[in-house]
Amino acid sequence: MLALIAGGIAIGFSPVLVRLSDLAPLASGFWRMGLSIPVLAVVALLTAPYARRGGEAFTRRDHALCILAGLAFGIDIACWHLSIYYTTVTDATLIANLAPLIVTLSAIVLFGERPSPIYMLGFALSISGAISLVLQKAVGAPPIDRMLGDTFGLGAAITYAAYMMISGHLRQRHSAQTIVFYTTVVSGLFMLGVALASGAPMLPGSVMGWAVIFGIALISHTGGQGLIIFALGHLPASFSSMTQFIQTAVAALAAWVLLSEPLTVMKVMSAAAILAGIVICRRTTTRKP
Repeated sequence: MLALIAGGIAIGFSPVLVRLSDLAPLASGFWRMGLSIPVLAVVALLTAPYARRGGEAFTRRDHALCILAGLAFGIDIACWHLSIYYTTVTDATLIANLAPLIVTLSAIVLFGERPSPIYMLGFALSISGAISLVLQKAVGAPPIDRMLGDTFGLGAAITYAAYMMISGHLRQRHSAQTIVFYTTVVSGLFMLGVALASGAPMLPGSVMGWAVIFGIALISHTGGQGLIIFALGHLPASFSSMTQFIQTAVAALAAWVLLSEPLTVMKVMSAAAILAGIVICRRTTTRKP
């Protein structure tokens, strides 16, 4: 539970850091992966003995699933970074965070998870808080292209849901550090291709630019995503996906402080509803035997 919360907070700062970057969205997406790979490789090597004792050998099917998860995550990052660029940080994060609904429904159909009525009440409370946030768009400077940004956000939600489901399935047999490393390598190669194809500059132009890129890679991805994948091995997929709502609340607060995006009393109340829903879900969620 603590890993899930910490991971959600770390990733919550990601959209603000992307906005602060002096690189184009796809280029910053590549560096998010590229700078994470060496750190994740060291972690995987140091924990290899434990991983062998606690997990099973990778099969061809597992390798295929890791590639599929990596591609899904790469598309998610590309869509999310573009959404952050075209609309506000809060809106981009909110729309991308529709993934929990997709994950919950998929978990019911594929894994037989049966959320209780109280769980669904908490889920509805979090959804209500998220919807309340998106309805408060009128204050502040208008986004560059709201419709395009929302479309990319929806694409991010769908592909992140696929990533969460596949990673949760792999997490039942393999260590979190192994899964995160393999999927990051695949998504990094994907992001390198799309970033180069975009023709945008690939190198930050200042020390601060590099600091922001390292923050995206080490805090949001290596730390945040690693903690969330770890949590997937101990919590049902339908609940683990609720971390998306934590990210929404953190992103809204960070955007208010660092980017001067308006944070009204209603936005604070919406964030409170999101967190209250998470608490209710935690109290009513049990792991399937």
